[in-house]
Amino acid sequence: MKAVVKEKKAKGAVIYKEVPLPKINDDEVLIKIKAAGICGTDIHIYNDEFSYWPPVILGHEFAGVIVKTGRNIKRFKPGDRVTSEPQQKVCGICRYCRQGLIHLCSSKRSPGWGMDGAMAEYIKIPGKLLHKLPDNISFNEGAVIEPASTVTHALIERGNVKMNDFVVVAGPGPTGLIAAQVAKACGASDVVLTGKSEDIDYRFKVAKQLGIKNLLNIDTQDLLEYLYYNTEGYGADVFIECSGSQSAIYQSADICAKNGKIIAFGLTGKKSVDIDWDKAITKELNIITSISSTYNSWIHTFVLLNNGKLDLKRIISNIMPMSEYMAAFNMIIAKQGLKFILVPDKEYKG
Repeated sequence: MKAVVKEKKAKGAVIYKEVPLPKINDDEVLIKIKAAGICGTDIHIYNDEFSYWPPVILGHEFAGVIVKTGRNIKRFKPGDRVTSEPQQKVCGICRYCRQGLIHLCSSKRSPGWGMDGAMAEYIKIPGKLLHKLPDNISFNEGAVIEPASTVTHALIERGNVKMNDFVVVAGPGPTGLIAAQVAKACGASDVVLTGKSEDIDYRFKVAKQLGIKNLLNIDTQDLLEYLYYNTEGYGADVFIECSGSQSAIYQSADICAKNGKIIAFGLTGKKSVDIDWDKAITKELNIITSISSTYNSWIHTFVLLNNGKLDLKRIISNIMPMSEYMAAFNMIIAKQGLKFILVPDKEYKG
């Protein structure tokens, strides 16, 4: 089969090549990939800015159809449309695993960096990690459920965004657009999505289509002044930083009200970032970080989808054949489009 492979530890070193078909064990299923999403993590791996074990097939966001099941698989059968949680291999005995926090296991290995991933024609996955796709969810949307679940984990499970919160979301990228929708679904009284002049023609238009009305261009508008006049001078109850932007991280202590929350889950690709630490302390800010997702966060995502509170379709901007992965990577690096989906060349319809 054909796959997008990170061959060695170096910047770049990714090629599209022929690799063996995965062989499943009794507890696994073989899935024919129908759609694979490109994540910021994939770009970090391409740039040699994230841990990975080469050679490895990239990609952990996907949806597909089961074509073969191991003998111990009872809940799924060939033909089922599925997607999957990413925590494929964990130790099972550390305190995090025993507390149900498998996404924090130090021995965790996930597709796309710790084992072969989804930018291929097929992938093998343990049955315990699978979720069936509802009939009204396309394969392309199904490939965005994993990143959406990192958002529900950050905002609902970790950050506890609640009724009447005044929320600021940094950046109208795919994760920011999902975060703004989830914050609204949590009952936030106001959701302000920030962006730049380059976002006005496309990303802000998509945001409006998603029902996000408060859009602020930080190139021409002063966010702190906006907050002063719209929060009686207090600031935001919640600041969601999912872009990994150094400037947004530094300004977060100014953006938040006293006793406010900074919810951060955007990787920067750097070893250190600047923040006004003294201001964060004197304002008693709650700095909440988040990584990956849990089983419960996936359930939250499916509930939001089923209740019409979360639209993933509009976030998908580009659907491309898998062999054109490099063109997609370059467009993402140039901040063009939104969510990119790769489809195996044999499945691509144009």
